[in-house]
Amino acid sequence: MKVCLVNDTSDDPNWGARATSLALRELIYEAGGQVESTLYQYRIGMAQTEDIASARDAEALLGLVEDVAPSCWQEFESSAHEVMDGVIFPEIYSALATNDVVLISGEGCIYDCTRQSRMIYFIAYLAKRFFGKPTAIVNHSVVMNDPVLREIADHVYPLLDDIVFREPDSVLACSSGLGRVASDAAYLYQPQGSEWWSRLGSPQESPQGEHEGEVLRGGAFDPQAPYACIGGGSVYFRGLKPGFDAIPSFSKLCRALQASVGQVILTASSGKDLSIMAPVSERLDLPLAGVNLPIQSAVNLMGNAKVYIGARWHPSIFAHSGGTPVIALNRHTVKMDAFLKQADMPQRGFDPFAIEDQFDDLMAEVKAHLQAGEGLRSRLRIGAHRLAGMARENVRLLT
Repeated sequence: MKVCLVNDTSDDPNWGARATSLALRELIYEAGGQVESTLYQYRIGMAQTEDIASARDAEALLGLVEDVAPSCWQEFESSAHEVMDGVIFPEIYSALATNDVVLISGEGCIYDCTRQSRMIYFIAYLAKRFFGKPTAIVNHSVVMNDPVLREIADHVYPLLDDIVFREPDSVLACSSGLGRVASDAAYLYQPQGSEWWSRLGSPQESPQGEHEGEVLRGGAFDPQAPYACIGGGSVYFRGLKPGFDAIPSFSKLCRALQASVGQVILTASSGKDLSIMAPVSERLDLPLAGVNLPIQSAVNLMGNAKVYIGARWHPSIFAHSGGTPVIALNRHTVKMDAFLKQADMPQRGFDPFAIEDQFDDLMAEVKAHLQAGEGLRSRLRIGAHRLAGMARENVRLLT
C-alpha cells in the first residue's frame, strides 16, 4: 500500500519533530504501508519557487517567491483547479496522484492560520475531493484561535476518512465534533535502563542512521546518580514578553535542584532553546544535551530523570514514558495543559515568565514528586504504556 506522508517534520532537528515522524513511519510500515512520497514541513510551511510550475526554471524571479497557497476557505476550490490544471504545486500533484493513501501528520502545526496550517488542510482537501484518495489527518493538535482557520477546518474535516487527534482537548476545540483521540506517535519510544549511557555512540544507538553530533557538553554527568532535567520552550520565542531574560531564573532553579536532587541536566531539544540553556550551562558548569542527541538517547535521558521541568511537549512525553514526573511551565501554553491532562499529572499554572515569583511553590512540587517515589513513577509508566498502544490508532486507515 503506497502512502503519501504529508508534513513529515524530520527535516527539523528538534527532538520531537524527528521522533514523531520516525515513529509514524514505523507505524505505517507495521500496518503494511510503504511511504512512497514525502512532503516535508519546509515544503508546505513557506512558499517555494517550485510552487508555480512555469517558474521552475525562470531566472527573473530575483529571489522573490510568490505565495500561491490559498489564504481562506473561499479560495480552496479555485486553487485546487489550478493544481489539477498543472499551474501550481506540481510536486504536490505528483505525490497525491501516485499513491494509494494520504496520511497527513498535523503535529502541533495547526494554529494562527499560518501557511502551514492552511496547506495541511488544503492538501487534505485536494487529496480527498479532487483525487478521491483515502485521506486522514492524524497525530495532531489544533489551536482554533483564528476564525479563518476555523472556517477552513469546519469544511475540510467532514470530507476526510479519518481524523485522529493526539490529545482530547483538541477534539473539544473543533466545532465539527468529528474525530477521535489517540496519542502522539512518539509514545512508541520506550526508555532503556541506566546502562544506556555506556552504549551511547554505539552503532545500535541510531538505527535510523541519525548522526550523533554533540551529545553532551559542559559539566560531568553520572547517569547512575540521581538527576533532574530542565528544558525551555517555544513560549519564550513568541514575542509574548519582549526583552525578557530567562537566564537568571533558570540559574536559580538549577541551584535549587542541585541541592534537592543532585545533578541537573540542561536540555535544548530545539535549537532556539540554546540561547537560554547554553549561557546557564556555562555559568554553572552544568551538562547540556543539545538537538543532535539521538532520539533514543533523549528518551533514555528524560525517562530516567527524577523530574523534568519545562514547556516542551515531546520531552515531556519522553519523560512520561519512563515514569518521570513533569512540572510544566504551562501558563500561556495550551499544549502543555493538554499533556498534563492526558498524562494524568497534577496541573499547576506555572508561569515561564515568573519562575522566581513562584519559586517556593515550584520547589514544593519537586519535593512532593521526589517523596512520592516509585509508586508515582509506576503509575505514570502504566499510563504511558496505555498511550503507546493508542498511538497505533494513527494508522488505522491503513488497516
